[in-house]
Amino acid sequence: MGVLLASSATALGGGTVVLTRLIVEQTDPLSLAMIRYGLAALFLLIVMLITTRIPRIERRDLLILAVFGIIMFSGFPFFMTRALEDTTAARGALLFATIPLMTIVIGAIFRIERITWRKSIGILIAIAGATLALGENVESTAPNALQGDAFMATAMLCAAVFNVFSPRYLVRYGNLPVVVYTMLIGSGFLLFLAILLGPPLSQSLAFSLQDWVIVIVLAIPGAALMNFLWGRALLLITPTQATITVGVNPITALLLGAWLLSEPITWRVIAGVVFLIFAIILTNRGPRETHSPTQ
Repeated sequence: MGVLLASSATALGGGTVVLTRLIVEQTDPLSLAMIRYGLAALFLLIVMLITTRIPRIERRDLLILAVFGIIMFSGFPFFMTRALEDTTAARGALLFATIPLMTIVIGAIFRIERITWRKSIGILIAIAGATLALGENVESTAPNALQGDAFMATAMLCAAVFNVFSPRYLVRYGNLPVVVYTMLIGSGFLLFLAILLGPPLSQSLAFSLQDWVIVIVLAIPGAALMNFLWGRALLLITPTQATITVGVNPITALLLGAWLLSEPITWRVIAGVVFLIFAIILTNRGPRETHSPTQ
């Protein structure tokens, strides 16, 4: 059941990449990210008020979590949405699936996790796979793909930073309260930037009914439910088992992108996905040695 929940969460992640690519041209990245995560935060807030006792968060932790909220729920959705203006869904999802490997590297840099020879080889294999897939000539489909890839890598870096430094607060205050608080802060910061940098909700209020359906799917299943399923999965299986399911993400995006966006499925992209899945499995084999960030 835990693996099924984790796989469902990562499959939803792959689907959001395609749907974001499908609708991003109808609005701007800042407004779309704000609407998506704002709706998701309000939905999860209602769920929390109905089902969970709200914990008292220490003032110092509120400030730290606010920073995490800006990194994860402002930086991540904005850079991801901006990336998908330029790159393809398949390339975006391939980079999306590098989050576990980025998390391992950042954890090692801050001595929260130790890099072993197996993890080092896995990271090199992942780099080789990404290089192979991203070397594909997609100029006819996405002429600015490399620029989009850079934005997507930045988004994944934001998520990896959150993964490394947030666990102590998730344990202390609970998964749902932390996600709700950080998501509200992140979407609020996006609204502030939208007002500061230009007219907020640019073109968004002129969405067609189909566009609004896509936005709601991105917000509720694609953000709120995805985060809930992932957190629930981690109560049933280990982080190592859950991480391996991230390979479902690019596979979902590859198939859905071919169907909805007519993006080609090439042998280089398939090989890159295979390399990446193998790298994730390799880096997560055996006992995971970590140093608690609270120590």
